[in-house]
Amino acid sequence: MKTIFIKQRLSFGLVAIFFVLTMSGCSWFSDDDEPKEKTANDYIYEKFKDWYLWNDQIPDINPNGIKTQEALIDSIKVAADRWSFSGSLKEVTNLFQNAEYKGFGAGFWVDSDRVIKISHVYTDSPLGKAGVRRGWRVQTINGFTTENIDSINAALNSDNFINFVFVDLDNVSHSFSLQREAFAMNTVLYSNVYNVSDRKIGYVVFDGFYNTSIAELKAVVANFKAENITDLIVDLRYNGGGLNDVAYKLFAMIGGEKVKNKVIAEMVHNEKHSSKNQVYTSNYDNEVLNLSSVCFITTENTASASELLINSLEPYMDVRLVGSQTHGKPVGMYIFSVEALDLAILPISFKNTNSLGYGDYYNGLPVDVAEVDDLSHDWGDSDELMLKSAISAIENPLLSFQQPELKSGKVTLSEPFEYKGLYKLIHAY
Repeated sequence: MKTIFIKQRLSFGLVAIFFVLTMSGCSWFSDDDEPKEKTANDYIYEKFKDWYLWNDQIPDINPNGIKTQEALIDSIKVAADRWSFSGSLKEVTNLFQNAEYKGFGAGFWVDSDRVIKISHVYTDSPLGKAGVRRGWRVQTINGFTTENIDSINAALNSDNFINFVFVDLDNVSHSFSLQREAFAMNTVLYSNVYNVSDRKIGYVVFDGFYNTSIAELKAVVANFKAENITDLIVDLRYNGGGLNDVAYKLFAMIGGEKVKNKVIAEMVHNEKHSSKNQVYTSNYDNEVLNLSSVCFITTENTASASELLINSLEPYMDVRLVGSQTHGKPVGMYIFSVEALDLAILPISFKNTNSLGYGDYYNGLPVDVAEVDDLSHDWGDSDELMLKSAISAIENPLLSFQQPELKSGKVTLSEPFEYKGLYKLIHAY
C-alpha cells in the first residue's frame, strides 16, 4: 500500500463534539492506490486497527456487516472517544484548508426559556450579508418555533429557501428568505482594545484553527502591538479546534520571547506508531506579544486545539480562564483520504501533553471565574457577562481566587441544536 504523508495536524473537539479535529494534530494519508473493490467500511476498519490510539481494544468484526460508516465507528471506538468520525473528503478539505463550508452561517442556540438565539455570525455567509447579529432572537424558521425543533433542523439541513423571522437587540423584527451557500468563514469574529484604568486590554474572539486563520491572527496581533496593549483576553467560547500547526503559531504569538525555542507539546501515538511521537517547539518569528499573562474565555464548546493552546501556555505564563469548563479533548486525529470514494477517515490517533507532561484533561480544563454565555449582548459590549468578568479579573487578579462574588457558580443556560457532521464541529448551520 502506498501511503502519502502530508504535513497537516488537526485538533478539534466538538463539544457535542463531533468532529474531532480536536485532533491536536492532523495529517493527511492517501490510499488511492488501493484496490477499488474495497468498501468505505473496509478502509475505516483498517485505519482504526492500525492508527487508532486505542487500537488494542478494537473488536474483530466484519466491517461490511454494519450498514453505515457512523454505525461502524460507533461499534469499534472506546467509551472515552467522543470524536472519531468519517465524512466527505471534499468537505473536510474545504473546511480545514480554506475555512469554507455550505450553510447559512450562524450558530443557533436554545436558551432555558426555549427561545432560539444567534450566538455568532460569519460575515460573508447568507445570514451575515443579511445583517443578522449575535444576540438576535429567532421568532420562526419556516413558520416553526422550538415546539418543532425536528422540523427546524430538517429545514436548516436542506438546500431549499428558508423563511426566517428575527427580532434584533432593539426589538425590531426582520424577515429574510435565504438559501444555504458555500462561503469562507472569518475565524476572527471580533477584536478591540479597551482602556480600563491604567491598562490597555486587547480582546479577540477567535472561532477556529484553519490555514486561513493565520493571516487574520497576524493582523490582530500587529494591531495589538501598535496599541501597546498591557493585557490580553482571547475568547474561545465557540472554538471547537482545528489545525495543530495553527495552534502552535498562536502559542508563539501570545507567548513571545517567554516561549521562544521552548516546548509547546508532545504527540504520543499507539505502540505501532511510536516512531511518530514528536516534541514540538516554538520558533515563530513574526509578530508576537510579550505579556506576562493571558485570560481565556471558555465554555464546554472550547475544545481540541483550543485546549491544546491553553494547556501548552500554562507552564510559561499566568493563564486564567473565565466562563465554564472546557470540553475535554486532549487527543487528536489524522485524516486518511480515499479520493475515489470522497472519503475522509479521522480516528483519534495520538494524545497531546504540555511541556510538563500533563494532558489528562478528559473532563475539561476548569475555570477560575465561572460565568454564563450572555446572548443578550453583541460582541464587544463591555456589559456582556463573560467579557465583563474577564476585564474584572484582569483589573483585580486576586478576585478570581479570593472573592466568592466573582465566582458566580452559574452554569450555562444554553444548549446547542443537534448539529450533525461538519456543522457539529463549528457549532453553526
